[in-house]
Amino acid sequence: MHLVAREAAQFGVEISGPIRFNMNVAVARKDAIVGGIVKNIYRNLERRSKAITFMRGQARFLNDHEIDTGAGRLSFEKAIIAAGARRVKPPIEGLDDIDYLNNRTALFLDDLPASLIVIGGGYVGIEFAQMFARFGAKVTLLGRNPQLAKGEDPELTALLADYLREEGIDVYTDTPVLSVREERGQKVVTARVQGVSTEFRAQSLLVAAGRVGATDELGLDEAGIITHGRGFVLVDEQLQTSQPHIWAIGDVKGGWMFTHVATYDGPIAALNAVKGLGRTTDYRVVPRAIFSSPTLAAVGLTEAEARARGYEVIVGSVRADGARARAIGDRRGRLKVVVDAANREILGFHILAPHGDDLLHEAVVAMHGHGTIERISKSIHIHPTLSEMVKAAAKAAK
Repeated sequence: MHLVAREAAQFGVEISGPIRFNMNVAVARKDAIVGGIVKNIYRNLERRSKAITFMRGQARFLNDHEIDTGAGRLSFEKAIIAAGARRVKPPIEGLDDIDYLNNRTALFLDDLPASLIVIGGGYVGIEFAQMFARFGAKVTLLGRNPQLAKGEDPELTALLADYLREEGIDVYTDTPVLSVREERGQKVVTARVQGVSTEFRAQSLLVAAGRVGATDELGLDEAGIITHGRGFVLVDEQLQTSQPHIWAIGDVKGGWMFTHVATYDGPIAALNAVKGLGRTTDYRVVPRAIFSSPTLAAVGLTEAEARARGYEVIVGSVRADGARARAIGDRRGRLKVVVDAANREILGFHILAPHGDDLLHEAVVAMHGHGTIERISKSIHIHPTLSEMVKAAAKAAK
C-alpha cells in the first residue's frame, strides 16, 4: 500500500482515485494465515499421538517430580519448561484506569484509529508504529531510551528514526512517560521531553513496554527452580535449571526472546533430557531483526560492545545504495561489519536496508565456526542483487 500510494509513479504506474485501506479484510487475512499455522501444529501432534500425550490445563509443580495438571497429579522423571513470556504492564500512573492496546489486541481491531500513541521504542513499538502510520493513522512514538531499539547500532537506529519521521511519524526518544488519562474520548499521555512535561493526545494508545517470564503460576518454588530478573528461569549452557532433571527453553528463560531461538533450544534440551548428550548452547551468532521498512537486522556485537570487551576492531561501513537498491527505488540505510583486527574474525554484522533480514543470513553463515571476513569479501555475488551490498561492507573492513 505504501509503495502504491507514494512511489508507484516513479516506476511509470499511474493510478487514478484514492488508495483505501480495509482493516477488516487485512485482519481476516492475518487470521487465516495464523489459523493455518496453529492447525498445522495440532495436526503434527495428532500424527504423533502414539508417542505424545497432549493435555490441556494450567500446569503447576507440586514438587520436583510431580505436576498438578488441573485434572490430577502427574509424576515425571524429567521435565522441560516452555511456558514462554507475557507482556508487562509498565508502572505508569493512570494506566489501570483506561483501555489501551497491546501487540495482540491491536491485531484484532475492526476499525483503524485516526490517531495512535505508541509507548515503547523497541521492536514491537517500531513495527506497530510504522504499520499503523502506513495504514493511515497519525502516529506518535514515545521511547524512554536515548535511542530506538536499545542495544542496536546507534548510527543505524538514528537513521531508522529519521526514516520514520519522513513518513510522518512523530518519533521521540529519551522521553519517559509519566502518566496517562482519558479526556473527552481521547487518550492523553504526559511525558518528559527534554526535561519539560508535555502532553500528547490521540484516539488510541498502544503499550509495548517489555515482557516478563510467564512463571508466576507454575509453582517453581515448590520444585526448587530458581528464577532471576523479571521471573525468568535460570539455566546453564545445557539449558538445565537449578534442578538437573528439569530444563527450560525459549522465552521463559529470558535472553534472546525469538521464535527461532526457541526452536534452536528445543532439540538441545530434548537430546539432553532423553539421551543425556550434554549438548550446549551457543548464542554468539543469534540473528535478530526489526521488521520495519527498511529492515533493521543484526547478528553479534556492535562496535561499542566489541571495544568494551577488549577487542581492537576494524569497521566496514557502506551505504545501502547498490545497483539493485537503485533499481527497486529504495536506497535508504547502511550496512556495517565489525571485525577483530587481530585475526579478521567477524564479530558482528548490522544491516539497515530493504530485505535486511534476508541479507543478514549470509553473515550468520559466515560467522558460524568463527569465520573470517574473507568468507564474504572474496566470494562471488550475483549482479545486480541486494546481497552485493553485504560484500561491499565486507570489503570495506580493511
